[in-house]
Amino acid sequence: MKSTTALHSELSIPFVRNSVKLFSFSDLTDYDGKGGDHVRYRLSAKLKPCPQEKGHSETECYAEILSREEFEKNYPEFSADRALLRSLEHPHYCKAELLPNCAAGTLLLPQKAGLSGEGTALAFILDRHRLIFLDDSGTAGQFLEGFSAVNIPKDSGSAWLFFEFLESLIREDALFLQRYEKRLDGLEELLLESDGKDFGSKLHFYRRGLLRLGSYYSQLTDLADSLADNRNGLFSAKECRNFELFSDRVSRLSSHIRALREYSLQLQEIYQSKIDVRQNKIMQFLTVVTTLFMPLTLIAGWYGMNFSDMPELHAPYAYPIVIAISIAVTVIEIIYFKKKNWFH
Repeated sequence: MKSTTALHSELSIPFVRNSVKLFSFSDLTDYDGKGGDHVRYRLSAKLKPCPQEKGHSETECYAEILSREEFEKNYPEFSADRALLRSLEHPHYCKAELLPNCAAGTLLLPQKAGLSGEGTALAFILDRHRLIFLDDSGTAGQFLEGFSAVNIPKDSGSAWLFFEFLESLIREDALFLQRYEKRLDGLEELLLESDGKDFGSKLHFYRRGLLRLGSYYSQLTDLADSLADNRNGLFSAKECRNFELFSDRVSRLSSHIRALREYSLQLQEIYQSKIDVRQNKIMQFLTVVTTLFMPLTLIAGWYGMNFSDMPELHAPYAYPIVIAISIAVTVIEIIYFKKKNWFH
């Protein structure tokens, strides 16, 4: 039987986020703020690192990665906003909330190489000119470093950069789901060509992964819809359209997940039907054996009563006659059962 680690390796695809350190981002009241390096990037024709000490004008756009401690130090106006802090708490799922002057939320990203393991969690704050990540896992840093070589379209701001970050989370997911589908196809072949050994445990692993992915995509869809709703007027029409486009793409991935879950359910039904057939054959065999020995049991019970007036007890050939009758009955039953194909 393959281990869970082996199944993980079969499904893994070299996503950027798969190589980062796992980090369970607890809520802000418990988070110690250790481990993250304060990094700031300026959005211009390209994404360029800039000194953290330097302030920024209202016309320039920035992206930053901070720990909680650095966040409270550099943005006391945000740290005093209780509504904002509530939006950043409990990052156990993906969410986004529109506040009067910004959007804030959390992301919990499953590791594609280990869907049953712990995910990577981070929080974000987005306004017209700033994209702030509260992240100690390195996920946001890897994205910004990798994105620094990309030419940025003119008049693109922090909302566009966050859209690109969200896109990076699902860019290879269609390929990943295709690989998932191939693994399910392999399970079906295993089931049809053999007795399905280890099938149940493998199918359970894949179905559990699909359940987690389905929840993840549903949360991403809600997050994108919340941003596209733009109740606080934070985003332009083009930026809202970007979030709607992202929501549509995630919805298609969700549809693929639903199809795979239905496929896995069909495999479960086939597996269960094979088990039922096997059990029926066993019960049929036991029934035949029971029926075969039922007349012999009757004869043994009948002559085991030992009444004193039973004539067969004193007949010299009674014992071999009873043996002959028992053999004859057994042979007749076997011939009859074979004609009825009860032994198959």
